Amino acid sequence: MAAEALAFASQAEWLEWQSQHRQALASQHLENRALLAALPTQPIEGFCALCNARRQFACIDGADPETISLRESLLCEACHNNARQRALAQVLFDCIDPRSDAIYVTEQASHFYLQLKARCRSVRGSEFTSTWGQRFWLWLWLARHGHKGWLRRENVTRLSFADRSLDAVATLDVLEHVPDVKRALAEFARVLRPGGHLVLTVPFYCGQHASEEIARVDAGGVIEYLQPPEFHGDPLGGGVLCFHHFGWDLLERLRDAGFADAVAVRVRDPASGLPEANWILRATR
Repeated sequence: MAAEALAFASQAEWLEWQSQHRQALASQHLENRALLAALPTQPIEGFCALCNARRQFACIDGADPETISLRESLLCEACHNNARQRALAQVLFDCIDPRSDAIYVTEQASHFYLQLKARCRSVRGSEFTSTWGQRFWLWLWLARHGHKGWLRRENVTRLSFADRSLDAVATLDVLEHVPDVKRALAEFARVLRPGGHLVLTVPFYCGQHASEEIARVDAGGVIEYLQPPEFHGDPLGGGVLCFHHFGWDLLERLRDAGFADAVAVRVRDPASGLPEANWILRATR
């Protein structure tokens, strides 16, 4: 099973590729179903892009095969990053020079940030916290994992970084929780140098072109629900409200925000513990 990192600039390109590879896609689906059945007791092996070493990947202890997600499971035994995080790392490392580039990641109290900081010379992370209690618990998590620095707070719609000061920005499943996505994308474009890269994940609805706004904030700051409220888990427990279901038009919105190029990269690499394809979006300033 060969590695695949295929970039699509539009839904039309994806549909054309899909129509030419239906048999292979069906075979991959059957292979993944068999893997899910065995995964709770049989980890798989592969190369971890974040560790830069061969590792084993498993699901959370006690996981039900019926509910396991190959996107959110397959945690590396060493760095504890899941398949989605490791797939984004593959795309990110293809874009950057870890020895010199200035990188910002929109999380800090996470295994992803810690491993990226161990691999790269210049990495800054942050958390968007609303209370001192949240800040304390996230700082404590970092301290317990050997990081004694301070916890940075950033709002992706009002970043504190100077214009054209960064070589890369990485953000993982954050944008769907940001009411003003247009402003966030413009901020990412503002802080990146020409040729810099934004690499991101969102729950990507590859079967639809138009994104859906499922909640919004009105002029008075009140949340209006356009569909039943949807909450996603977060490190603090509980859930975070989802505002968007993103489709292929997110690529157009990235270009409108000032990026010269934007593509959706389908990453599938069984040799790296990524048997199911992950969608990673990459935009170049």
